[in-house]
This record gives sequence, structure tokens and C-alpha cells, in this order.
Amino acid sequence: MLQSSNSSQQITIVEGFTEYILKEKGSSFVGQVFPITTAKEAKDILTEVKKKRFDATHHCYAYKCANGDTKFSDDGEPSGTAGIRLLNAITHFNLTNVLVIVIRYFGGTKLGVGPLGKAYYLTATETLEQSKKVIKYPAQKVTLTFSFEAVNAVYKLLTELEIKITGTNYSENISLSVIIKVKILEKIKETLVAITSGKIEFAVEPEIIFI
Repeated sequence: MLQSSNSSQQITIVEGFTEYILKEKGSSFVGQVFPITTAKEAKDILTEVKKKRFDATHHCYAYKCANGDTKFSDDGEPSGTAGIRLLNAITHFNLTNVLVIVIRYFGGTKLGVGPLGKAYYLTATETLEQSKKVIKYPAQKVTLTFSFEAVNAVYKLLTELEIKITGTNYSENISLSVIIKVKILEKIKETLVAITSGKIEFAVEPEIIFI
């Protein structure tokens, strides 16, 4: 889950796949929610859904990514009745990194613009309501390089703060790859400098990830 480095806000995402079906005057509206991280993932999922649901009348969708990519489609429905309603549902729950698809099987009775838009919005909101939601916090990848004599103090601090170590390298010094939340990064820097008497180097990657 990547975002530009000017982001410092937490995000709310969905975990796992969720499906909900709404019946309205013979038509079936199948709502599906998928967690994504990029527009490409959204497009790939949509392609697969269209293959599996090839007999559906419409495959309307909306997605929103943490990097700012957002898109929606009415897929042949009257303008403003579907895609934007799905995006509004995503906004209602303040979600990101999410794809909402509503698949319609036409039942022979036209609903009219107002009821049609309501059906799409209700399907999307009900599907999102049932989805598991998780808050993620902005973080950065950091490489810490220090001498062997500081290893116990550094490991002790990282363990106490439950900071994840993603890689280690032992040569003349020790290099640890870690992931640190943005909001505590500067404080941890100060603490590590103090406990190692300044004998530690930090290499912070600019990209923001979410954990």
C-alpha cells in the first residue's frame, strides 16, 4: 500500500472479499468488494469478474487508491445512476484501497433513473457495511546501521516498541531493515541516537507504506 511521501494520515481499508445481493423489481444487483492497492489490480479484478459474470447486463464499478487513483463507470447505465453512486458509498465509509463492483442482471422492468441510482447506492453501501474494515497507519522503511557493541540496546528498544525487523545484514557493522510508523519515527531516531551515543546511521526511504 504505497502513497506519496506527503501523506501522514491513517487510512481505512477493507480486508477480504464481500458479496451482497439486492433484488429490485426482477433485477438482481450483485455487490462485490475487493481490497486493492493499485489501479492495475482493480482493472485485473474487473476483467476476471466480467469473464465469470459474462451473462450480466452491466458491470458498474468504482475504485479509490491511497495514491490518489480514482475511477468509476456506469457501464452503459444512464449517466450518474451507477458509478458515481458506488464512489459515493466508498466516500461514505471513508475508505481507500478498495474496489466496488455492482453487477446487474436486468429483470425486464425498467426502474427509472431515481430508483435505479438508489438501488446501486444501496447495494454498494450494504456490501461495504458487511465488509471487515481495518485502520492502517503511515510508515516508512528504515535501514539502521550500528556497531556490534550497540546490538543489545538497539534490539531491546525495537522489541519493546514492537517494531518489525524485515532484514538483517552482518559485516563490519550491523544493518537492520525495519518499518517504523511516521508519527514515532523522529522520537525513535532521538532515542536510538541517545542509547548508541550517536554511533548509528539512518537511511529512510521516502515512500509511505501503510501498516
